[in-house]
Amino acid sequence: MSAEDHEHHEHEDNYERAYGESAENAPEAVDDAPVAYGYWRSLREMEAGTATKSDGNELPPVPQVSDPLSRRNFFHLMGASMALAGVGACRYEKEEIVPLARRPEHQTPGQAQTYATAYDLGGVGHALLATSFDGRPIKLDGNTEHPFASGSIVPSSNATRHAGTSTFAQAAILHLYDPDRSTTPITKAGGSTIDAVKVALAELRKAGNIRVLSEGTSSPTVRELQRELTGKGVVWHEYESISWDNERLGTKLAFTRSVRPVAKLDRAETIVALDCDLFVEHPAALKYSRDFARSRRLGGTLGLGKMNRLYSIESVFSHTGAMADHRLGLRSELGLPFALALDAALGGGAAPTSAFLKEAKIKKFLDVLIEELQANRGKAVVVAGRRQPPEVHALVARINEKLDAVGKTLDYIEDPDLDRPSHLQSITALARDMQAGKVETLVIIGGNPVYDAPVDLDFAGALAKVRTTLHLSEYLDETSQKCTWHVPKAHFLEAWGDCRTWDGTVTIAQPLIAPLFGGLSSIQLLALLNESDRPADELIQKAHTTLNATGNWKQHVHDGFVAPAPPQPGTFAVGALPPPPLTATQQGASLLDKGVEVTFHYSPFSYDGRFANNAWLQETPDFLTKVVWDNYALVGPETAKRLGIENDQMITVKVGDREVELPCHTIPGQARSSIALVLGGGRTAAGRVGGGGTENAHSVGWNTNKVRMSTGFEIAMATSVTAGSGYTLASTQEHWDIRTGLKPSITQEGIAQRLPELIKEVTSVELATNKTWMAEPHQGYWDDQHVNDPSKRRGFSLFREKEYTGHKWGMATDLSTCTGCNSCMVACQNENNVPVVGRKEVMQNREMHWIRIDRYFGGTPDEPQVFHQPLTCQQCENAPCEQVCPVGATIHTDEGLNDQAYNRCIGTRYCANNCPYKVRRFNFLDWNKEWREARNKLRRLLFNPEVTVRMRGVMEKCTFCVQRIQNAKIHAKAVRRSERPGEVDAPLPDGDIVTACQAACPTEAIIFGDLADPNSRVSRLHADQRTYDLLPETYTKPRNKFLARVKNPNPKLTPPKAKAEAKGGH
Repeated sequence: MSAEDHEHHEHEDNYERAYGESAENAPEAVDDAPVAYGYWRSLREMEAGTATKSDGNELPPVPQVSDPLSRRNFFHLMGASMALAGVGACRYEKEEIVPLARRPEHQTPGQAQTYATAYDLGGVGHALLATSFDGRPIKLDGNTEHPFASGSIVPSSNATRHAGTSTFAQAAILHLYDPDRSTTPITKAGGSTIDAVKVALAELRKAGNIRVLSEGTSSPTVRELQRELTGKGVVWHEYESISWDNERLGTKLAFTRSVRPVAKLDRAETIVALDCDLFVEHPAALKYSRDFARSRRLGGTLGLGKMNRLYSIESVFSHTGAMADHRLGLRSELGLPFALALDAALGGGAAPTSAFLKEAKIKKFLDVLIEELQANRGKAVVVAGRRQPPEVHALVARINEKLDAVGKTLDYIEDPDLDRPSHLQSITALARDMQAGKVETLVIIGGNPVYDAPVDLDFAGALAKVRTTLHLSEYLDETSQKCTWHVPKAHFLEAWGDCRTWDGTVTIAQPLIAPLFGGLSSIQLLALLNESDRPADELIQKAHTTLNATGNWKQHVHDGFVAPAPPQPGTFAVGALPPPPLTATQQGASLLDKGVEVTFHYSPFSYDGRFANNAWLQETPDFLTKVVWDNYALVGPETAKRLGIENDQMITVKVGDREVELPCHTIPGQARSSIALVLGGGRTAAGRVGGGGTENAHSVGWNTNKVRMSTGFEIAMATSVTAGSGYTLASTQEHWDIRTGLKPSITQEGIAQRLPELIKEVTSVELATNKTWMAEPHQGYWDDQHVNDPSKRRGFSLFREKEYTGHKWGMATDLSTCTGCNSCMVACQNENNVPVVGRKEVMQNREMHWIRIDRYFGGTPDEPQVFHQPLTCQQCENAPCEQVCPVGATIHTDEGLNDQAYNRCIGTRYCANNCPYKVRRFNFLDWNKEWREARNKLRRLLFNPEVTVRMRGVMEKCTFCVQRIQNAKIHAKAVRRSERPGEVDAPLPDGDIVTACQAACPTEAIIFGDLADPNSRVSRLHADQRTYDLLPETYTKPRNKFLARVKNPNPKLTPPKAKAEAKGGH
């Protein structure tokens, strides 16, 4: 590890953590042999054959605080404090009050308002609703009225519409109030002004020979400005490091022009994802997640008793692979011969002769898949991912045509950017001209090509050969530092804009706050370059006159989109496809092939590096690895063993003559002979969080772009992989294990037997034919589990149980539709002012998230299954935490909420010790101390004013968004009084209260409501036969119940389960 790049990654001396080595003796899966499926959380646990290693304590040992105070210094400070106590207590801190001289129309002080807006990510638009509190935006959610972004999981005409969001959308608020954003234009000679920028742009127009390099965009207004500029001689280029251009090029091969496929997962009975993450990474992930959930529900869009079946073929575990009924771990480079075999079996071209297709496991998987696809013509769809080459996407188009999917489970729409070259072609041509000295002026709109352009293009060196360069960006990043001019870019919540969602719906972005740093939007800068100083909203209106839209401009702004929304799907026929050539590796490949492929994957922490300075994202655990604050190389256990590398070890990956050093993380399910490199790390000019900035902060992670070249941009072959020194990744995968409380009383074997009680699953056939399936896993732990009807179970409490006569708030979580996307976690952090603690504190079990998503593996390390379980405060009616608090800081309300009185809490942590679910969080330090510093004054605008900001020494946990409950009740009473004077009580219609996690969930896996209303959706879910409590033997009577996960496996690919023996384990 070089000292220059990785000095910041030295181990903390007082903390040591060991994952296990690779599973050397993992049992092999045998076809048609009974398999006893166990559950485990990490490879180390799987190897040991026991539960997670722990000393049995429910609370981790308290490590030394970050700022230890000696006894001598304590008395010095106490003496000074006592001397100043009288002076400090004389008066309150001075505050400035700036009242409004005139109240704005339709605005009530202290009352939140919502506005429709949108943002563009990677050239695809996403519709949002922004919540503004007294003029400052504080929360983002999905636009529930948008035709593409919203819908209902329940197939009913009167069902409430829902729109989820991604983690990137939820975290954009923190990005807005980031004090590290650029505040002023800068030239190489020093500071500048916006007026100086306008003068400079006028001079550049006169000089001519201008090139524009834009980040990916779907804005119709930008496209109109592009058309006008190219008519004046400006040459336009566009580049995104994470691009779906392989799909565009593939459809062009199939149809002679590029089109955009839009899958209809709510109509598909069989879904095949070929190296494609439909639910998080895909540009239409939110839509696909919702549609998948609609057809995943028994009695959903497919009809009574039917649900879809999902097949996933991929190299690295994705959210789609985790949800799949059947998953095949396969190197990404083998996607082409696999698609050829599928196409040939359905009547396409000649079948490939690749060796790996003849191996028993692959052959059986392929034969069963082909048989099902042929049986479900018109009811199946195949989707390929962005890493697959254009030839694969062309084959997939022909496969879908053979399956009669077009118009039924798949639509094609015209590509909005029909004539645009691919991003890789565009930046390669630009870099070549820059190196040749053919470019005199380059205007870069967004993006960061110095950091993420293919390394063999040497973009930084080429940029130095251009006489005048200007970069519009939100940060003074790596590219801006190399340019003649840097211009601060306005955040999408500060400027007018527009974009297109994946289906082509034109969506409007309106500003909610004046630019905090006086920046310009892309539209404004391009307008200046086009000799126009017209306001951005006028330019957008002008561009929209060509859309033949109905309605007026104000209506479009109010709704957030232009109607009629999407263009009509076209009819397309696949032409003749030339047989794609296979490499020698693809022809002779075996699952045990000695070669190692390298694939590049987006980062859940920073996307492609652009969000590296966002602490919310950096501290959100990856859905699979549970790693935070670092990127890494993912390696399978068997591959790691063959290469001689171990978990938590630095490795050097060499591709061609380039190499990068980064930590290795071994993970079950990773395809053999395949290494996945996560992008987005190693930024040197991201800010104080992500690296660089005014304080020269150390980089977070490693720059994997060092081995990403224009050839092998998505899939490359490693020249060598060598092991280095050790390195401990910060991971939460073994934190807050609710099984630790069981250890003092039972054996490790007994704990493993109890795990099926935590993560229940059932097949669709079992659910339909066996009404008592819930009682079958009983191991003698709790006799009443034999009774499937919760009302007949016995339970006893030493305390008098409370009777609830009013509202009874409850929640239901459907494990069948939870994809583990983490949106609920970031939404909760935003809504409830949950602090960030940093990498070092996470390693000491001090993370503060109110929601965690427990991830369990099932099966073997070679062919594991993945299970997600979102866990938050269970709002127990017989809450153990309330019984041990010595000061009554945690109490029960008349509506059944387990409330926390922060000003009473003295920090004994008895409540956390007595909580069987491990969902309480303690403020070991004052995490918000830095936010009170002058430089972070801006960030304080982010806080939700309806939620208390907690201090050091205080316990906190989920409140079921009590502030939203109270707001709904107040609003209902106000409406009631106006309609019926004298009546105080007002009913709350089901769906009026939506918690932050529920609003963010794309699949509506989380449902909140009033259990006192027997017709509410949550009441109906609580009465569902799949519903169960966590740890029912504790008799806590949780208000948050889970619905067992339902899978729909193909019987021909499912080995019979070995029936578990009944053991007490006590």
